[in-house]
Amino acid sequence: MMDIKFLQRHSVFVILSHDISAVVLAWWIAFFVRFDLSNNSLTILEHGLKAQCLIVATHIFFYWYYKTYRPLWRFFSLPELFRLSKAIFFAWIVNIGILFFLHDLITIPVSIWFIYPLWLILILGLGRLTIRYFRDKQIASSKLKRILIIGAGKGAELFLRELNRWPEKQYLPIVCLDDDDVLKGKEIRGVPILGKIAQLCDIVKKEKIELAVIAIPSIKTIDLRRIAEMCEQTNIPIRVLPSLSEFEEGKTNFRPREVSLEDLLGRDPVELDWEGIKNFLFGKVVLVSGGGGSIGSELCLQIQRLHPKKLIIVDHSEFNLYQIEKELLDLGANNICIELLSITDKVAVRYVMEKYKPYVVFHAAAYKHVPILEFQPFQAVKNNILGTKILAEAAVENNVTKFVMVSSDKAVNPSNIMGATKRIAELFCQSCAAIPKTRFITVRFGNVIGSTGSVIPLFKKQIANGGPVTVTHPEMTRYFMTIKEAAQLILQASLLGEGGEIFLLDMGQSIKIVELAKQLIKLSGQHVDDIGIVFTGLRPGEKMYEELFYDKETLSETQQKKIFRVNTQIQRNRNDIHQTLLQLEMNCVEHDENALVQILSDILGSEGSFLEKNLKGVTHALFRETI
Repeated sequence: MMDIKFLQRHSVFVILSHDISAVVLAWWIAFFVRFDLSNNSLTILEHGLKAQCLIVATHIFFYWYYKTYRPLWRFFSLPELFRLSKAIFFAWIVNIGILFFLHDLITIPVSIWFIYPLWLILILGLGRLTIRYFRDKQIASSKLKRILIIGAGKGAELFLRELNRWPEKQYLPIVCLDDDDVLKGKEIRGVPILGKIAQLCDIVKKEKIELAVIAIPSIKTIDLRRIAEMCEQTNIPIRVLPSLSEFEEGKTNFRPREVSLEDLLGRDPVELDWEGIKNFLFGKVVLVSGGGGSIGSELCLQIQRLHPKKLIIVDHSEFNLYQIEKELLDLGANNICIELLSITDKVAVRYVMEKYKPYVVFHAAAYKHVPILEFQPFQAVKNNILGTKILAEAAVENNVTKFVMVSSDKAVNPSNIMGATKRIAELFCQSCAAIPKTRFITVRFGNVIGSTGSVIPLFKKQIANGGPVTVTHPEMTRYFMTIKEAAQLILQASLLGEGGEIFLLDMGQSIKIVELAKQLIKLSGQHVDDIGIVFTGLRPGEKMYEELFYDKETLSETQQKKIFRVNTQIQRNRNDIHQTLLQLEMNCVEHDENALVQILSDILGSEGSFLEKNLKGVTHALFRETI
């Protein structure tokens, strides 16, 4: 069997060589058909040889002009045959015209001019059809998955190059699609570029495509969603390639991966002041509390890239510490220190602060599971409020330059214990703005996709088990962003902050949870009707929708378009807040539920009107459980 790979690598040379040879062959077949050359003088042969040079030259020109060498033979069809016929026809006209003026030097019988083009079309067509036959036969007998590549740029070229290097053969590239009109009709590593992405559905059916691979590493989210919808219509799976930067840095082998929810719900990459952030953290001692959690671990990964002098990772979970330490060590980190402790342990926190003297503290440690904390108010207060106070006071005592607290949209008009504790932590950090040597900064944002304890891992597990997926309410909405984007924007906000600010991250549009569930089901390759969605009702402390800022708060833009500064008219006296936190600490020691509810309501004031009603219901539930 002919070497198809050789033809792919040298397609232009092979096609031109074949087509020039076909001109010569058709020319002399015409002579043999017209004359009995054995009974004629050499004059006819001499005239034929002279004319042959001209004929070959004109055919090469018109082959080039009509680009008959571009279409791959394995896709040869009527449009390509028509293009080929045009090239032959105009070459024929030009040859007749030239030889008409040279009839004294070269004499060719008229019949030859009508015989040779017919033979030429026959030879060229048969050559291309033969290649198509063998190629189609090879594909039919192959067990490789027929793939369509979306994008014909550097990503596609790298993917096709790597594809040939893999020891195991999985994919058979059939066609590329790209919206660049200049690329249409060309090929990339032997794979033709047949048209635009909008033609995907038609080409999938025509070429019997089994898988679509998006080879545009920098594709915008809105374009990815559009392609995903088209693939869903044609019922083929979709894969995406990793970023070119990861491939060039050796972090990936450039194999396609499944489309994740982060890909579809995430936003386009943000442009950060990486130079400024690096100057802020380079060569400094950085401490991250809750460094083994979802946000904390991503902060550690991002900070490590900026080469701090030391990265101190604090967490109360030994498993989380083990995971983030291993991940950083695998990346070559040699400057990390892990500390297994709770931020509620005042002695341990002060010891760590005095030991390392960090330049900046990123406070990501917090309890955040709303339904659980509704029935564990004392632990929520100890960790989210008093733990913040202990960490902040130790930071001030050791001259930390900036203290950056990670907050939540649940802190706005809180209806649950978790939100109330995060709001009070915000107020505490704002009350510390007057402290000259340490600048306190708060960063508020919504949910992150795939964080531990969030709804997305639960949905994935339910789908894997065959369903149904449980959603609390058909109208419930939430704001989402990727963990990576959240961590990067926290770093940027830490650079912007001068002390006492609350920064709000741009969360985009809120998303219905039921639509999120449907999208996850589709990404798993299953149908919504097969898995099923069951509505279970709101859980204790849950809100139908989240808010990002209070009515008395306004937003102003910063240098970073995805970070807003929250301007507030809500003022709290620093001494009052600190005195209230001392009372909360006393209530936690005494385990006084009623006093705890009252203090939370008092400190939140008008913010806690709905909260007070909610907390009393929780307290009654706790009381019933203890009886």
